[in-house]
Amino acid sequence: MKRSLATELARFSLTRRVSVLVMFLSILVVGVIATVGIPMELFPRGYEAKSLTVSVNWPNAPTREMMDKLTLPLEEELSTVNGLEGLNSYTSVGSSSVFLNFKRNVDMDVAYRETRDRAERARTQFPDDVDRYYISKEDPSGIPIAFIGVRIPESVLDPYNLIQNELIEPLSRLDGVAAVDAQGLFEREVYIDVDRQKAEALGINLYELSQELSNDNFTMANGMVWDREKKFLLRSVASYSTLEQLRDRPVITDVRVRDVAEVTYDEPENDFNVRVDAAPAFALGVKKEGSANTVEVCRRVQLEVERLNANPRLKELNVEMFFNQGELIQSSIFNLVGAGRIGAGFAALVLFIFLRRL
Repeated sequence: MKRSLATELARFSLTRRVSVLVMFLSILVVGVIATVGIPMELFPRGYEAKSLTVSVNWPNAPTREMMDKLTLPLEEELSTVNGLEGLNSYTSVGSSSVFLNFKRNVDMDVAYRETRDRAERARTQFPDDVDRYYISKEDPSGIPIAFIGVRIPESVLDPYNLIQNELIEPLSRLDGVAAVDAQGLFEREVYIDVDRQKAEALGINLYELSQELSNDNFTMANGMVWDREKKFLLRSVASYSTLEQLRDRPVITDVRVRDVAEVTYDEPENDFNVRVDAAPAFALGVKKEGSANTVEVCRRVQLEVERLNANPRLKELNVEMFFNQGELIQSSIFNLVGAGRIGAGFAALVLFIFLRRL
């Protein structure tokens, strides 16, 4: 049967050369249109990772308490989910995470519902002040399509506002860009480190002091005032413009904040560092919109980075795009096209040797 079908196909190709040529050109045109029109992605649309993560936070709780009261109850309940292939957990100070891996044929919608049901059962065993857990899926669309390294010299005094205004905002306005996340970039904050012994000696309640200080800094709308045909909106603004004003704020009679606390304005502590070319830096992760073409968005980001490097305001900065998902996609496509050309060339050569007719 196979031999007769091959014979008929060969005979049809030799006797109906025009028809075969038209069919070949039609397939070629359809292929070109599909190649141009189909969005190019690193991960195909519809890809669904067979994994879930259940996370629970309990601020400032020690690791042993997290293990006994959160991680173990979660593991016991989640281990009964159908289709489970493997289960791992990670516990640290104030945080507990359980990772679930499922078999290939598992429906992830059903798995998600079962996981949520088991997590609800485990929550009844949690401490009273832990009332929330998070279930997350691995979503390839949430992976940044590009990473940009920004190296800033120590001479720049305010890197946060500089990067926000001159880098993040222009990149966020690009067509197809959904968000730009900054890693290692923190806004400076006011820290009030109270000396507990001094405060207790003066009879100061730390909770009341923190409540008073937090209520000092506010902006509140107060309605409106009409003056003939004009309307004026009123608001109350109460804020500290300098650290000295905060240090001189009275706490009790003859006692100011500077007498019981140290006030500083600095970046928050972080447990990681970002480095580019072995120097301290910041990293910007660019995420695309769901329907955007990855290659086109990466090309726009690359052009914008080149334009930003020419900006005189950023002449002291070293802005470099060190990860480009679009280049990976194009490299894969070029490899595929190259392999197709070689295969087509060998096929045409073999046919010509046997048929000896162009």
